[in-house]
Amino acid sequence: MSISSILSEIAQGIENAISNAGRAKNVGTGVSSRTEQDVENVANTLECTVKGEKGCPHYPALGIADALYKEDKRPTDIFQLFRHGVIIESAEGNYYYVGGASPYWDGKDFLAVQGGACFLVKGENVVKSMRKANIVVVRLKRGHLGRGIEEHWQQPNPPEGCSTPVIGWFETAAENSRDAGGVMPNYLPYYTSLPFHALKVPGILVGISGDKLSATALKESLKLTSDQPPVPFIVARTVGTPFQQKNPNAVINGMMAVAVLDSQLQEKLCNLFITQDDSICNSLSTVKGFSDALIGAPVFTAYSCLSGCKEPGIVGLVASATQLAGPVVSLVLVPLPTAYTDQAFEQLASALGVQDVFNESVRALEKVNGVILSLHDKYNVSYTFASAVMDYVEWDSEEQMMTDAKPYVENYHKLVETLRAHVEREGDPSRADRIERCAEITFYEDYDCWEYDALECVDSTNDSWWR
Repeated sequence: MSISSILSEIAQGIENAISNAGRAKNVGTGVSSRTEQDVENVANTLECTVKGEKGCPHYPALGIADALYKEDKRPTDIFQLFRHGVIIESAEGNYYYVGGASPYWDGKDFLAVQGGACFLVKGENVVKSMRKANIVVVRLKRGHLGRGIEEHWQQPNPPEGCSTPVIGWFETAAENSRDAGGVMPNYLPYYTSLPFHALKVPGILVGISGDKLSATALKESLKLTSDQPPVPFIVARTVGTPFQQKNPNAVINGMMAVAVLDSQLQEKLCNLFITQDDSICNSLSTVKGFSDALIGAPVFTAYSCLSGCKEPGIVGLVASATQLAGPVVSLVLVPLPTAYTDQAFEQLASALGVQDVFNESVRALEKVNGVILSLHDKYNVSYTFASAVMDYVEWDSEEQMMTDAKPYVENYHKLVETLRAHVEREGDPSRADRIERCAEITFYEDYDCWEYDALECVDSTNDSWWR
């Protein structure tokens, strides 16, 4: 069966499920009556989305912090502790997490991972202020990329329009006024397929540390998972009056969409994306409905124009969901800015009622950047190394961060001298140019491991080690 035939079958299944849900529940979502044109447009846009995403999918971000451990507010499973979202780089070169937040988050560290790349912000005020809203906007620092780590992070852009002058503009407007098929890439099935005892809190992935739950193991798991192909869930954008919802400190002006969590339809779509390992597609039957972990998940779609399929792009993030009849879930999507500037993200934070979260994260990053400059100037280390050190220290006062960073700086200079002595003994001066670069890219908290990897890097004939 061709891809077009499979997608037409999926589109018809989507419309049948939506119509059945509309008849079963008297809900004002505007999803109960569909036309043949609706089905055709969902199929066409879904096919364009699949063609654009297949082989080069957009990886969603996963966000997590440590958690509260109180009798009156204790999470019971891991799905309450992580969220989906996206990482976007602004025109000014800053990184932002726009995505879900959990009311259980606590501690001083927030971590977001996307495509194997790590992004972070530290500060008790940042994390505490995040847990009051479903969707947050937070400025992040890009984490140190250690040895042997590859990343698949890519910028999630808006959908490409039908760019032909005049006719293309009308086509784009027409596409925006019709139902459309799309996908919501996510990692939920990677965890719903785990044994029940692995999902409990406290448990294997989340332990107890003092008066808090320690999510260290879950964080490591999310890092590894974020590098795997995401699973696409079926989404149909529905046309109607923009939806409003409290965030709770602001009113979200969102758009409506519908997810159809039918395991058979989902598996057909999944197999078009993930061909090298069908085990994760087979696990879609373990997804029993919408999960809070999907808050913040991005939705992608592509235009089907007279000139052909256009590049898929992000149309919004899941802000909330309502389970309808059967496998159908009504979604509210929060649109992202069309221009990725610092000002646009600040305006989005204000619109979502999370300006204080945004401001706290910006202040934290500005303080860290000041320390990075000071380390460079005072200790004669590269900005790259000084930035990597910031991943390992608490973000307290600038004075305290300088004090905490000093042992790492001293070990860096010690290692550089060790590498120079090694190169001189080996009698190969051509390796001298690699010394500082190898010391930077192999940086690790444990000095012995760091030295071992750095020596291997200097001696390696593989350019990928040190370039």
